[in-house]
Amino acid sequence: MIHLFTKFTFAFLFLCGAFSLSQAQGFLHADGKNIVNGAGENVLLKGIGTGNWMLMEGYMMKTEGIAGTQHEIKAKLVETIGETKTNEFFDTWLTNHFTKTDVDSMKAWGFNSVRVAMHYLWFTPPIEEEPTPGNVTWNLKGFKMIDNLLSWCAANEMYLILDLHGAPGGQGANADISDYDPSKPSLWESQANKDKTVALWKQLASRYRNSPWIGGYDIINETNWTFPEGNNSQMRELFGRITDAIREVDTNHIIFIEGNSWANDHSGLTPPWDDNMVYSFHKYWSGTSSSDLDWMLQIRDTHNVPLWMGESGENSNTWFTEFITSCEANNIGWSWWPVKKNGINNVLNVPINKEYENLVKYWKGEISTAPTADQAYQAVKQWAENHKIENCNVQHDVIDAMMRQPHTDATVPYKQHTLNHPIFFSDFDLGKNGFAYSDKEVAHYGGDYTAWNTGWGLRNDGVDIEECKDLQDTTNGYNVGWTDDNEWMQYTLHSDSTALYKLSVRHTSGYSGSKFHIEINGVDVTGTRSLPGTGAWQNWNTATFENILVPGGKISIKYVNDQGGSNLSYFKLSNPKTASGVDFKAAAAQTSADGKEIQLSLNKEITSTNSEFQPNDFELKIDGNPITILSLEKDSMASSVLLLKHDTKMYSDNVLTLSYTGSSVKSGVQVLESFSNLAVQNNLPLTSAIPGKIEAEDFFVNKGFNLEDCSDQYGGKNTSYASAGDYLDYQVHVTRTGIYQVNYRVATSYSEAELIFQVGDGENFTSIDTIAISQTGGWQNWETQTASLRLEAGYYFVRLLVKQGEHNLNWFGFDLTTGTANIERNSALKIYPNPVTDILTVDFSESQQQTVSLRIINAEGSIVKQELIQNKSRVLLALNGLENGFYILQAESENRVENKRFIISK
Repeated sequence: MIHLFTKFTFAFLFLCGAFSLSQAQGFLHADGKNIVNGAGENVLLKGIGTGNWMLMEGYMMKTEGIAGTQHEIKAKLVETIGETKTNEFFDTWLTNHFTKTDVDSMKAWGFNSVRVAMHYLWFTPPIEEEPTPGNVTWNLKGFKMIDNLLSWCAANEMYLILDLHGAPGGQGANADISDYDPSKPSLWESQANKDKTVALWKQLASRYRNSPWIGGYDIINETNWTFPEGNNSQMRELFGRITDAIREVDTNHIIFIEGNSWANDHSGLTPPWDDNMVYSFHKYWSGTSSSDLDWMLQIRDTHNVPLWMGESGENSNTWFTEFITSCEANNIGWSWWPVKKNGINNVLNVPINKEYENLVKYWKGEISTAPTADQAYQAVKQWAENHKIENCNVQHDVIDAMMRQPHTDATVPYKQHTLNHPIFFSDFDLGKNGFAYSDKEVAHYGGDYTAWNTGWGLRNDGVDIEECKDLQDTTNGYNVGWTDDNEWMQYTLHSDSTALYKLSVRHTSGYSGSKFHIEINGVDVTGTRSLPGTGAWQNWNTATFENILVPGGKISIKYVNDQGGSNLSYFKLSNPKTASGVDFKAAAAQTSADGKEIQLSLNKEITSTNSEFQPNDFELKIDGNPITILSLEKDSMASSVLLLKHDTKMYSDNVLTLSYTGSSVKSGVQVLESFSNLAVQNNLPLTSAIPGKIEAEDFFVNKGFNLEDCSDQYGGKNTSYASAGDYLDYQVHVTRTGIYQVNYRVATSYSEAELIFQVGDGENFTSIDTIAISQTGGWQNWETQTASLRLEAGYYFVRLLVKQGEHNLNWFGFDLTTGTANIERNSALKIYPNPVTDILTVDFSESQQQTVSLRIINAEGSIVKQELIQNKSRVLLALNGLENGFYILQAESENRVENKRFIISK
């Protein structure tokens, strides 16, 4: 065997050398803080790891809990199907899992490197199985696999990085990663294992020393071991031996050094001991900003050495885009993990066959029926067949999030859509959150697990998608679910000409339904519409709406959940007709983002000229008070939108209405129909009500803070990594002058943190209080700490300025302490029933106020419903869409604020 191996090696090296000697200066190498090619050009590595190919991990094999490591998986197979068929399965697995087609595809998608996760077993036997103890024998199988992979990479001009993922004996207590067997000596407990590791690297380096498409040697993956010395001196010693062995035969290639603690603890591993060295780190389940790279950037800057982010992934598309953006902004190449598995958050989604699922369930004791040996063999063989790239589903959304989205906010269609055909809600555009879609949970940044796609179906974006079980109508197999207020999806397509369409929406709801509107090219063409409840979450129905104006040309359709609560399968715009036979009506109205104009959407093209419009034909009211309309003009980008300009300051908690009587707005010969008190959607930045609670993440301006997942009650986000001079600004509406108790929900491991409370106009601020934040015993150990201060009524900004120390903030809230008792005891406001189910009666019969602003505030301090009441003694408030729980009804009139507590119990 040794003789044949030597002959093969000589032949390979001859060919490799003949191929590469003309490119002897083409090797990647370290140059200061950069990785460069032979021409001195900076190279930003963009790659994927081969993952489960040469080293199986239980979570990708679905066997976690009963067989987390490769040797345990193999033992299960031998027990079930015998050793011969187990070996046949492994042969099929290695043949199918990663092929030339995989590499060709990666190149086409834009990747320029491959990180191959190698198990030493394919190159040399365990020390326990060596024919002569202390000797090292070689297995040609592993080297031939790398030879083939290198030839595929070279043909595509892609760099191959060799990663020793499973070292002899196993390098980590996290056994699944390295196939560590605790019943045998680990890498760190056996000199023989260390010697074998050194010999393996020398053999690899000797074999590939002349190949310019070898990007480098990642010598040991993710050590996670507690050493008796209390430091990483054993790693430094072994890494030094490996480096020396490689340099004896290969002075061309980069050596990548990973730290302890899953690659991230480089203590004792600096300074560099070789002039062609790169420090590698891994990153999962944490923040994505450049500041989250500080611990590694410090190593780079201190030692003038390049960095490589060797492994990351297993998160959402948003997280991928954000983190890759940060890496590339800091000239750090990256490699994702893994290229394929059964899941939505990798490039290739491997379908799982039912027979293999049942075999694993049997192993786990979840089902009692044992498959026959032949059935089990066919199940695992099919599982191996499924890993061929042609049998996988390509996750184009993942590729787009990694390769295109870090460089642009532009969106592109996910699928080709056409009018008169169903447009499936799950087929929204490719792009970032806030551009292709908007969802409240889009990534997991640490702490308690956050499911960004609750249904874990089809795509890796924040939109929640699940399997659709609609048996009565067309389906693509998926529906959008878990819809929440103000979430939306966008769809880009082409319309032949302007026309009125019938809108059909395929929906279902186990609750009371939902509300939505549709915008086309930014114009609300429907106004708020309702989808009723259907009695169950897969009890599908179709709602239709007539006369929806669709313009010609390229169009972007945005479906907005004004009030979530429905599952959504598809929508369709069909039966086009000309607008001549339809009345000319208002569809919807909304403010611009800055509130300086009102955008009135109509159901037809406006033909009146700007000079013909009469501002006095309209009446715009803020909280019931009329304001002056300065001018009217058509929107230059949308012929069916009229812009009403004014100069009155507006805020997000203002209630706006618009009325029209006149004849100055026309579409052809038709005059716009009169309308009264049309609700205007308020799109201004959030104004937080005081009294009330303000979530830390609802800031208007953030200078210096990070956001992270919060483990406190009700979850959400908290601000973190506060430094002196950092601040958060919040726009507030203090509804009543008085003395307030301020409750800060904080967590900190430090004792010297101080926070300054300021108020101002957004530019100039005045300090009115300083709070010393007491130590809570941990960064997620939450306490409510209090202060007291006086606030004047009005709209302005609150700034929380860090004076010193570090703290985390979940929320802060305000309780009015002056006059609160009188408000409750002498209240002229009555509400009933309490608890309430659907309709709350609000009685003003003892009040002399003519105009009252009503707000419903939930337990988190957010306004969930508001209405302006004029000249009424009693009103009925519908509570549709509000969940069970505690609420406050706040009634604000000219000279008083009244609060009533109530409970919704359905």
